Amino acid sequence: MKLNGGACPSLETIGAFVDDRLKDRERETIADHLATCETCYFVFSEAARTRVTQQVPVAVPISRFTWRYAAAGLAAAATLLLAVNVWQSSGPSAEERALTNLVAAVGTARTFEPRLTGGFAYAPVRGPVRGASNVALTPDTRIAIAEIEKQFAARPIAGTAAIIAGDPNRAIPILEKASGDNPNDAKLLSDVSAAYLVIAERDNSKDAASRALAMANRALEIDRLMPEALFNRALALQLSGLNEDAKVAWQAYLTIDDRSGWADEARARLRILSNQP
Repeated sequence: MKLNGGACPSLETIGAFVDDRLKDRERETIADHLATCETCYFVFSEAARTRVTQQVPVAVPISRFTWRYAAAGLAAAATLLLAVNVWQSSGPSAEERALTNLVAAVGTARTFEPRLTGGFAYAPVRGPVRGASNVALTPDTRIAIAEIEKQFAARPIAGTAAIIAGDPNRAIPILEKASGDNPNDAKLLSDVSAAYLVIAERDNSKDAASRALAMANRALEIDRLMPEALFNRALALQLSGLNEDAKVAWQAYLTIDDRSGWADEARARLRILSNQP
């Protein structure tokens, strides 16, 4: 069954996307479509929820079972879509859900060195950092970013999404405005620091590293034990060439986190700095 008179993929194709049965190119094509089509994204999200929560009989293939119910509800999708969009875009809980979805979509695909707030998982940086302008994103991450841009364009989470998308220059004014409106929010300041650090490491910019350091310091004036701000402060000092101060900062980070992957990276950076002449 085609949606919207054949302009959209079939329910079976979206079902294969949910079940992760498509090849890479097909999956990317469907991901791009879901990022721009509200109706298909609604069906996708409902089917994904059904796949997780519905008790499926063993003898029935999951994709056929799932899409029988999706097809039955499709007629109501257009009517429900407006109400769902209004519900999702109102109140802080909607923004929190969007952040949770973004964190899950990013997973361990870390493409830059600084830390963002919000609970992003640790992973080693994947791919080149310096001089890189294009970021390879998974289809799920692109979908999550597109939803945030559509529903929360002026909200701080849009700045977070822009950093992940590889566009820190777009993220900075969003986050700085939010920080100006909420001057005691250490998380916003720490994320502004992260955005400047992406520029610093990409362009080898000492000016951006200096701005990142200032923002991390401001965040720590509000919350002196924030792991993300402590990590970003140490990284800013290292990128600024202030190696002795960076060593002290990495040691300070390890006083509040000595067991995570972030801590392992801090120790590795500390060893490198300690072995330098």
